Amino acid sequence: MGDVAMLDAPEGFVPATKVVSNEELIRELDDGLLEPHRDRRQHPFVNAVAAGTATIDQIAGWRHQICHWAHPTNRRFGFIYSRCTDDDLSLMMFENMAEEEHGASSGAGGHIALNYRFLDELGWDEEKRAKDFPKLETWALRHWFEVVFTNRPVVESIGSLSFAAERLNPHVLGRIYQGLKEHYDISEEGLASLAVHASHVEEEHGSLGPLAFERHAQTVAGQNGVRAAVWHTAELYYSMYNVWQYY
Repeated sequence: MGDVAMLDAPEGFVPATKVVSNEELIRELDDGLLEPHRDRRQHPFVNAVAAGTATIDQIAGWRHQICHWAHPTNRRFGFIYSRCTDDDLSLMMFENMAEEEHGASSGAGGHIALNYRFLDELGWDEEKRAKDFPKLETWALRHWFEVVFTNRPVVESIGSLSFAAERLNPHVLGRIYQGLKEHYDISEEGLASLAVHASHVEEEHGSLGPLAFERHAQTVAGQNGVRAAVWHTAELYYSMYNVWQYY
């Protein structure tokens, strides 16, 4: 899980020249995730759902595009697991995969199946979903996850998914969940996909990053790699939410 040359640093990224404490690194990463071009919590789509102004098709289109990248990405998480030499992190990843596939922790069921239940209730049945292909923003995020999972150090792989994505999901999807409950006629069963991602389950998944950084990002190159991976992921993920404009 050692250092390799940094890849795909975000535009304007200035590498640090000294090692910082894990606490300082996490604060720096969190601050970076609050930049407007990375902060999904304040994305126009999230704000529109919270205000009740997004249409049903915009909501369904957004969620279906997530299915296009989330399902293969969840499966590829096993590739990180296979490369990880840290037993504690491996166990946490195994539990994460079991939740994504089967709802092992939440008892709610596999997350992709929950997404399809949500889409069915919004009127997006299997036939309609089959006609909705991945948008460019969706492909970009899916491709990046493939790259960072298979070609980057494990600590960067974990940072990209756990810290940039899952760590924020309770806040992002919590806002969406509350907006859907307040403004849209959707059953609790239909909302289960959003509820599970706004719960303690996703918070547990987001705890992988800080532990991985503490153990495996204690050099200048290692910490710069984590910064680049986390922020690049956040920028692509924010851009992926722009797909709502297609519907």
